[in-house]
Amino acid sequence: MTVTVLTTGPDADVALYYLTEALKLRSQTEVARQLGKNVRTVRRWIAEQAVPAHYHYALQQLLPFGAEAAAEGQFRFIDLFAGVGGIRAAFEGIGGQCVFTSEWDSYAQKTYAENYRDEHPIHGDITQIEAADVPDHDVLLAGFPCQPFSIAGVSKKNALGRAHGFSDETQGTLFFDICRIIEEKQPRAFLLENVKNLLSHDKGRTWDVIKRALIELGYDISPRVVDGAHFVPQHRERILIVGFRRDLGVSFDWDALPLPEKGHKKLGSILHRTDGSEPVLEWDGDRFFDHAARKVQDKYTLTPKLWAYLQNYAAKHRAKGNGFGFGLVFPDSVTRTLSARYYKDGSEILVYQGEDKNPRRLTPRECARLMGFPDTFRIPVSDTRAYQQFAEAAVVPMVAATARLMASSLSEKELASPIDSIELPTDIMSSGRWTKEQLKLAFHLYCQLPFGKLHSKNPEIIALATLIGRTPSAVAMKLVNFASLDPAITSTGRRGLGNASALDREIWDAFHADWEGLALACHALRVKLSPDAVDPEADARVALDDYVGETRRVLTQQRVKQAFFRRAVLASYRGRCCMSQLADARLLVASHIVPWRDDKANRLNPSNGLCLSAIHDKAFDAGLISLTDDCQILVSVQVKRAADPFLNQVVVPLAGRQIELPERFPPTPAFIRHHRESIFVDSVGA
Repeated sequence: MTVTVLTTGPDADVALYYLTEALKLRSQTEVARQLGKNVRTVRRWIAEQAVPAHYHYALQQLLPFGAEAAAEGQFRFIDLFAGVGGIRAAFEGIGGQCVFTSEWDSYAQKTYAENYRDEHPIHGDITQIEAADVPDHDVLLAGFPCQPFSIAGVSKKNALGRAHGFSDETQGTLFFDICRIIEEKQPRAFLLENVKNLLSHDKGRTWDVIKRALIELGYDISPRVVDGAHFVPQHRERILIVGFRRDLGVSFDWDALPLPEKGHKKLGSILHRTDGSEPVLEWDGDRFFDHAARKVQDKYTLTPKLWAYLQNYAAKHRAKGNGFGFGLVFPDSVTRTLSARYYKDGSEILVYQGEDKNPRRLTPRECARLMGFPDTFRIPVSDTRAYQQFAEAAVVPMVAATARLMASSLSEKELASPIDSIELPTDIMSSGRWTKEQLKLAFHLYCQLPFGKLHSKNPEIIALATLIGRTPSAVAMKLVNFASLDPAITSTGRRGLGNASALDREIWDAFHADWEGLALACHALRVKLSPDAVDPEADARVALDDYVGETRRVLTQQRVKQAFFRRAVLASYRGRCCMSQLADARLLVASHIVPWRDDKANRLNPSNGLCLSAIHDKAFDAGLISLTDDCQILVSVQVKRAADPFLNQVVVPLAGRQIELPERFPPTPAFIRHHRESIFVDSVGA
């Protein structure tokens, strides 16, 4: 049998790009060896400027983390007190381009440079940089030094008789270097990260100074303490200070930040795997993990002397009624906060290895994972330095969620302007590599079509293909690429079309983080591309021509949001009521599980919706029916006691039945619990 390998298309273009970048760092022989190919094959790819698409991911693994950021971004940011680049990673993930970096520690500079290849140098002492010499930028990022404001740092400096906070001449005034750059460059927004204790330091006076300074600079600020345990298996509370320039009129709402349930990620998810599935990372080798023996290197296990000392130390403090001691953790644990002293004895996070073996420290690779860094992040420094660097880093997925919320807040404000003011990217009609805008429009349509209609003959797919300058087959294939990322599809044995690109995954994640902002953005793109297009779900009962100004804008946005949610929910449930199987669209409602008013972030999330007939929708909204965690229908005692013939015939028999589950976007368990506990009348009245 002859197998034809596709060498063209989006993934092949990306593979060629990755090969070009890899050859800047490695010889042709090295690249060939890593891919398991003959060097002549690599030379042929170079000569023909064509690389088989399926080498996309293998080539990506040869690049430092963050290598894709070399391309020009959608916005520019600067990275101050950068550490090893955790905050940067989050903002590159939403399309930003770093144009300036400052980090004074030479070892952190080494790790940063290993993972981010920039045309600009890493600047050292920020106090020696003139604000005017900092490049213009849209967003300023700064994880400014923690020690002057941390409980541990204050205690240490008090003991030494040294000043702390803003009176500490070596670090305390570094905040004012942030202020002078903000004053000079007036970025649209900033994100500052610090320890939780910043709020209470010096009886709150430190925070008062920071707050007044930022407000005087002309910014609306929004602080929030967020626990990293929402995103990684580690309790790590940090204050995140978001600021938007006041003249932009941005309304930022921390309540819209999607926060997964604490503890949903367990320590076992970041530990080295001893079942043979631990990935072999060429840049790590066997430094942390012995792949042949399938075990963590012995040097991370505590010596008998150190283990005895920690046990005795803990026992002594327990006898005094103190809480000091080591933290023994298991695969199902959520750890204490990783601290900069971890390299000394690892006492706050010790991994249990059984009764007959001393516990061990986390390895630096596990610490990187604990902070949310991917395995492609390289660790070129000693273990001691690596422990310190990751302990001082930001939790990457926590900052990423904040970055997406900041971006959506700006997008929502910009969408408040007339659609005519929106500038289309010049490559929106590109037929080469898929652009972000094209992928957004494709995923927007994917959400609104039943899985069985993802084919090139579908009129809506043909219309989108015409709109963005691609063939219907290419659009249909891209929608099925998205299906391969959809767990609701793949869990049924349907695989979709493989080879989803990194950008496909990025768009998938972006929509799930901000349904409302991206639905509005996609509508604006479509209207700009085709002003005469008619929304198939437009509500004819609302005559927009009767309204002007702000009222018209609000009504337009509401209609766009409701239309997207309705189409996405009805498509997921195959156009049938999930309780009665009624299939007449005129009588169906996309019903919110958590009401629209109660959860801004999930108003347009299809997993917050049920397809119900009008009567079942009313009963669900009134709390007369609800669902168990496994989606069985609950009928209120009030309904059962009503002795109403219609209810007895239509609603009461539903009790105990399972709803017809959607083929995509199944109801989120947390949303169902909210409805059952807060809206279902049997629970509310209990």
